[in-house]
Parts: sequence; structure tokens; C-alpha cells
Amino acid sequence: MKRVLITGVRRIGFHIAKKLINNGYKIAFVYRTHTQTVEELLKEDTLGIQADLSDPNSYLKVVEKAVNYLNGIDAFIHSASPYFSTPIESLKRDDLYAHFVPNTEAFLFLSKLLYPYMLHNSGDTKGRIVAFGDWATNTTPYKNYSAYFISKGALHTAVKVLAKEFAPHVLVNAIALGPTLKPEDFSEEKWKEYINKTPLKRQVSIEDVMALTEFLLEAQSITGEIINLDSGRHISGEC
Repeated sequence: MKRVLITGVRRIGFHIAKKLINNGYKIAFVYRTHTQTVEELLKEDTLGIQADLSDPNSYLKVVEKAVNYLNGIDAFIHSASPYFSTPIESLKRDDLYAHFVPNTEAFLFLSKLLYPYMLHNSGDTKGRIVAFGDWATNTTPYKNYSAYFISKGALHTAVKVLAKEFAPHVLVNAIALGPTLKPEDFSEEKWKEYINKTPLKRQVSIEDVMALTEFLLEAQSITGEIINLDSGRHISGEC
């Protein structure tokens, strides 16, 4: 049985958690506030850890609770990700860190804390780490989301850095998503506009997201990769 810690289960992380549970994985997950998705996961054989990842003092508690419950750790999935508009004209330091700390700092230090536990596992590949990035970070970041994209750019770099630091025993990769689930504050018209900018003219399949995540949790020879899963959005040009 694979033992996995997941951060962020309100949207995409929820679907991943459900898929992994159904496939025999043992799950601990981090959430900030109670939601319907949290309640659904708590009905399963899981551990929910309430924590605010914008507070660095929470990281050690999260790791200790997860490792104790799972009796070790095989994988870490970081899908927690604040996302709100920060026009450059009104950008404040607090806006930057409201994205950077839970997106990037939490990923870096949770990975660092989990890594020694992964080394206790048998085999050449002792652990896997998967982060969720954004297709536009490396190509055409769009306006009014400066803090978000700066944090995601740092996250992509952290994936590559940790892949090298944790080699050869722990694999570290990221999935750079395109439009997958409509944000709550998006109108149908705005969402359709986003979708129509993809060459495939359709949103990213959540089934593909789950399948690629599970592949990265089983892979033996891929590390340091930022994989675009975006309905081809990265080849469409300007936003």
C-alpha cells in the first residue's frame, strides 16, 4: 500500500485523493477550512490535518501527523495553491507572500522534512514528489496575476532543484496545468473564452490529471520534469 500526503483537496486535489483511495493508496491530507470535499474524504480511511500553509510553523506538525498516521511516507503531492488577481499597479508585498508561502515555501520545506522519512523505504526509488504548476509560467503569463505567476515560477524552479538534491532515491516532478476546473469566480463566458484559446478547444480532462499523477507516483526513471497538461495551450501564443 502506497502512503501519500496531499495538500489542498478543495478542487483538483480532491479528485486525485479519491482516485488514489479507490486504487488502494493510504492518504493523509492537509486542508485549511472545512468544505464538502473535506467531509467526503473524512468518510474514507484517511487522516485530515487542518493547517494553514501560509504559516511556516505548521509544516513540522503536518509532517509529524502524516508520518505517524501513515507509518512512513512514500509520496507527497502538493496541490494547494492560492489564486487571485494582483494587478501590478496595486501589488503589495503581502499579495506576493500570500501566494509564495503556501505555493512555494510550503512545497520546499514539506519536501525537505519528508525526504529523510522516504529514505527509510526499500528499493532504488524510495519516494516520489509531485507539485502542481501552471502552463503559462514558462511561456506567456497573463496580466493581473503577477504574484501568482512569480510564486509558480519559483515552484517550477524548486522542482528542478529538489530533483537534483534528492537524486537518486526520490523523484521530483510537476504537472503544469491548463484550464481544468472552472474557478468559482469565473463566469461561463469567461471560462469558455479560456477554453477556446486551447488548440483542442476543450478543458483539460480531470481523468488525465489523475492518470498522469498516478503515473508519476509509479515511475522509476523520470525526475526534474515540468509536464504541460493543458490541451495544448502552451503552443497557442499570446494570452
